[in-house]
Amino acid sequence: MGKRKLYKADLIEMNERRKEGATLRELSKAYGVRKEIVKYHLRLMDLHGYAILRDNNNRKYPREIKEQAVKEVLEEKHSIGRTALKYGLPSKSMLSRWIVNYEENDGNLIEKPAKADREHGRKGS
Repeated sequence: MGKRKLYKADLIEMNERRKEGATLRELSKAYGVRKEIVKYHLRLMDLHGYAILRDNNNRKYPREIKEQAVKEVLEEKHSIGRTALKYGLPSKSMLSRWIVNYEENDGNLIEKPAKADREHGRKGS
């Protein structure tokens, strides 16, 4: 199954359909994403409500939050999935990328410059 972008309206509709009795398999097929993705987003909305859903993809997380989440996984042995849900991340893969970044940089999170800064040759924080 291909990877499809789910927009805020899709996620709200998905949650409402689930409340009406749709199965994970039905939702997966209807929205063109894996069941695990459907399940993650439903749990995210259950924990945080619709306010956690964004209208765009450009959410920036403070370094402190990133480090705290990474350390919960690496030091406290919390699962990536539960930790990503706890912090309201749009996907588990975001936290996985933070962990790889942290490990590749000897316990430091190196932030990429913003797209506008990259396009103009400026360095980020």
